[in-house]
Amino acid sequence: MNLSFSITDIDSPQILAEESGYLIVYKPPRMHSFPSVPDYCAPGFPEVRTLTGRRAGEGGLLHRLDYETHGLMLLARTEGAMTDLLAQQGEGRIEKYYSAIVSEDTGDGNLKSGARLPGFPAEKPAAFPQGTITSAFRPYGEGRKAVRPVLIGPNKKIRKKTETAFDRGLPYVTEIIKVRSRDAGLILLELRIFKGFRHQIRSHLAWLDLPILNDSLYGGPAYGKGYLALRAFSLSFKDPSSGNIMSYSIPPLDLDMV
Repeated sequence: MNLSFSITDIDSPQILAEESGYLIVYKPPRMHSFPSVPDYCAPGFPEVRTLTGRRAGEGGLLHRLDYETHGLMLLARTEGAMTDLLAQQGEGRIEKYYSAIVSEDTGDGNLKSGARLPGFPAEKPAAFPQGTITSAFRPYGEGRKAVRPVLIGPNKKIRKKTETAFDRGLPYVTEIIKVRSRDAGLILLELRIFKGFRHQIRSHLAWLDLPILNDSLYGGPAYGKGYLALRAFSLSFKDPSSGNIMSYSIPPLDLDMV
């Protein structure tokens, strides 16, 4: 079943769907996933704060979005649903679709921000305009606020294995599904992940020299209202109660939103 919702106020959280085992919530930009999203849901759905959760205190939170990223989040309401959805997530069966507006080098310097950022592997994946970006990650920079991709292979050595993050022993994967539009140095991309790491899409696109608009941490140029041009616009998974495949979506990005 496919359910679509409109977002009338980009800055306000909203509970979009209430099911017996879970909630679908819109998280606005500049709002923390934890504890802000469970706290927002708790007055009407206190169970999302009392579940065992992935980590102590997280309750029904299944995944997070970066502070500046906006879009759909999934929260469990029962222990049974939490167990089922965590299993789906661990097995890579929860599809998460994103839209991003990125800047490419047009040769005039009007949009692309400065020189290429340091710390990225010299070898870039051939993932544009469609393809797969694959890497592990490591913390990077002052205060370890950013991350950088780490290439893994027979000729790649990791000096600090404990600081290299994997997806249960495997690299993280970002898929560029398609280019929705392309004009005057701006490209609207549709992407998909099944599991995510902190700043995964932002770092992967910067690695391709396609920084997201208003992403100062990864070299994205300033644009419009200043919102990070990254939206989690669709989620697809199996309903723990009915067994039906459910898809929830909001409109993907356009330039007026950022």
